[in-house]
Amino acid sequence: MPKQFTESFDFLFIGMGAANCLVLLKLHEKGLLGQKSIAIIDPNTTSINDRNYCFWSSEEELHKLNLAHLVSSMWDKIEVAGRNSQNIAPLRYHHVRGFDLNKEVQAILGTQKTKFYSEAFGGKPTVNSDSYELTLNNAQITANYVFDSRPPVFAKAKKNQCYLHQSFYGWEIKVTDHRFDTSAMVMMDFEIPQNDFCQFMYILPFSENTALFEVTRFGTEKITSAEAHEILKQYLTKFNFSYQILDEEQGVIPMSSLKIDSVNYGDRWITTGSNANLVKPTTGYAFHNMAKDAACFAEAMVQQQPFARKKTHPRFHFYDGLLLKILEETPHHGKRIFHDLFNRIPLKDVLTFLSEKTPFTKELFIFSKLPIGLFVRAAIKDLFYRFTATPPVAIALIFTLFSLVLHAFNLDFLVYLFLGLGFLSIGLSHGALDHLTNNAIEGSKQIFKYVVEYLFKGACLGVIWFIWPNIALLIFIAFSAWHFGQADFKEWKLKQGLMSFTWGLLLLSIILLSHHTETLAVLQQIKGLKLYQSVELLSATQIQIGMLALTIFSLLLCAIQRSKQMLLSLSYLLLASMLPLLVSFGTYFVIQHSLQGWTHLKFALNTNSYQLWLKSVYFSAGGALIFLLFMLANSVDYVGIFFILLSCISIPHVLSMHHFYERFSIHKGN
Repeated sequence: MPKQFTESFDFLFIGMGAANCLVLLKLHEKGLLGQKSIAIIDPNTTSINDRNYCFWSSEEELHKLNLAHLVSSMWDKIEVAGRNSQNIAPLRYHHVRGFDLNKEVQAILGTQKTKFYSEAFGGKPTVNSDSYELTLNNAQITANYVFDSRPPVFAKAKKNQCYLHQSFYGWEIKVTDHRFDTSAMVMMDFEIPQNDFCQFMYILPFSENTALFEVTRFGTEKITSAEAHEILKQYLTKFNFSYQILDEEQGVIPMSSLKIDSVNYGDRWITTGSNANLVKPTTGYAFHNMAKDAACFAEAMVQQQPFARKKTHPRFHFYDGLLLKILEETPHHGKRIFHDLFNRIPLKDVLTFLSEKTPFTKELFIFSKLPIGLFVRAAIKDLFYRFTATPPVAIALIFTLFSLVLHAFNLDFLVYLFLGLGFLSIGLSHGALDHLTNNAIEGSKQIFKYVVEYLFKGACLGVIWFIWPNIALLIFIAFSAWHFGQADFKEWKLKQGLMSFTWGLLLLSIILLSHHTETLAVLQQIKGLKLYQSVELLSATQIQIGMLALTIFSLLLCAIQRSKQMLLSLSYLLLASMLPLLVSFGTYFVIQHSLQGWTHLKFALNTNSYQLWLKSVYFSAGGALIFLLFMLANSVDYVGIFFILLSCISIPHVLSMHHFYERFSIHKGN
């Protein structure tokens, strides 16, 4: 059947949950609907919204949002985590029935030119200059404004992120032989079976003989109706009253620290509800946020100004992420955390914190009352992941900037300490994993053979240093440039070859020429070396011209390769010219090169850092011992000895890594 074209609409609502209902109410309240035409796409246009919505606010805020007429029940006191009820003035806890919200919306729609499309829209719009065109099952429609409340599509989870469910199942009951305390609601009663999750009971006494009892689970698995029924039955037996079930409620709210993978279709396509990040990840509360958001949008339309949402401060995202990660990995700690939160901190402060309105000093106080070890451990893991997930070139740039500050205050020892630890850990260790890049080595004989062959390759270069030091230096510079360029280009997904070698040569030249005097001091400690004499008498002007030429060539290479990472590398290498040679080279070698190599090995070998470190420790210790023995035996020119040893131990590593890069993919999809 051919698709029919319908008339255009002024407003289109995709989904008519609470978020879009509130938007419609605010548009009506501001007189923005007028004679406007409205389209609604929702597969459940004939069903009744029987959800319960709750939020806390002051009376002033309630009336400012014009929600008072929708509130069916309210409570001045809250009982939580077994603690006696507390008065939360000037706040109140409010309850809105979905039925009442839906009834008011339907009354407004009855006065408008409205058309319903009973289907689910999962497509993408065609964006025109002043409208959007949507293709439905049997029609194509256009709309000037679209309010999209479809469930969010989350980006793929990173290791420090998680996705949990807040699943709930409740009974609204009526009793004849009991009286409920209508002045207080129960937010969290943890005296129910936890079943390896974080579970609690939630109670709303609507009248003296009616109340909602709802079991809620925070966890990776949703609570089933059978599980909920059993918990509700057991919980209600302790009250020793007979009851009649008037209604049932169930639902699931996402508790996620994942980024919402949304598409920007322009200023007139407005995401709402959970799709607009209006659900608090750790509580599931959203109604108050959605009401404020709807009011802000309507006011922006009245003022004919662009609608811009106020973003949540990143620290609250960080707090939410920590708690969600704890609940994911150790859900049994949830009960303890919430008990401490509500028993050791005034409830009004907790509610203000959950509303993200607290100052940082108050947040420090709140966290000091919680099981701090759990949060510190989660924070360290989170920060470690963020650090390892940050591109090494960006870390190197940040480290260079910090080093410049420390250098200005004569605190270089801190920089050397960090680089020394880095060299002894990933710097030396990433080279001590070369046995993993070859074919499987099993048994002591194969290991012994591998070590002998490895040392023999290095010894060959050592012989060249002894006989022809000038040729050895050129060999060292050439294969270093090749290796550094190969590793960087692999990381940046650039084609290997002459360009990668050129990049390696340029970065080495920038480091060495910008530290001309220090470089000469090192080379002068190598016996028989004469090659440096050709650049020994370079003037300051000649060095500046050389640096300018290297910079220009490097910028041209950045432009040819269209690589932002290469540009960042060049930036910190030039900044590092103001730091000592050891810091400049160490920053590149330890932070960029070694960290990249370590990451490549982890990915290709499908292992973690701890396992890699265990497999490298014996070879790292052997390498460190060789360095120590040779430098102790040559205490006068130990810098030159260190340089020669570094080159000798590097050449078999370069060959192994070349073999590794040829055999393994280090990027997904390669």
